[in-house]
Amino acid sequence: MKIYIIGPPASGKTTLSKVLSKRYNIERYELDKLVFDDNNNHIRRDDETIMKIFNDILSKDSFIIEDVGRSKFIKGLEKCDRIYYISIKKREVYKRVIRRWIKQRKGREEYNYPPTLAQLIDMFRVVNSYYKKEKKKLDYINKFKEKVIYLDKDKLNELENR
Repeated sequence: MKIYIIGPPASGKTTLSKVLSKRYNIERYELDKLVFDDNNNHIRRDDETIMKIFNDILSKDSFIIEDVGRSKFIKGLEKCDRIYYISIKKREVYKRVIRRWIKQRKGREEYNYPPTLAQLIDMFRVVNSYYKKEKKKLDYINKFKEKVIYLDKDKLNELENR
């Protein structure tokens, strides 16, 4: 099975990918970790390296990919069997970003990059950017209607707790 999960930051993509990975015994990939090299100070990889790693993932028999729906990874939507699109209101995402940041600052949640005030502000910018581009993402995703499952907060919780 090849699964692609799309949603805004702090929407539950990682939690869902972990649940599905365990349930189906499929390796999961966070595209943020593909784009940014966490073993090298969270530095952005060059596009050639990013696309090589991404194409290697797509060549596997099964995978779970999670992303915010970057256009450079559209090929993944074409190659997958199922697309989960997490739809959560912007205000809820802001709350989740703040909650996550506080937990990370207190050492109660892992993070890919240090939870500084600058990082929190940057995350708000990322959230805003996501929602400005959401209609365009949905227009493209709707080309794959037959394999898209739309998840609101309640459906996401239900899927995770099955």
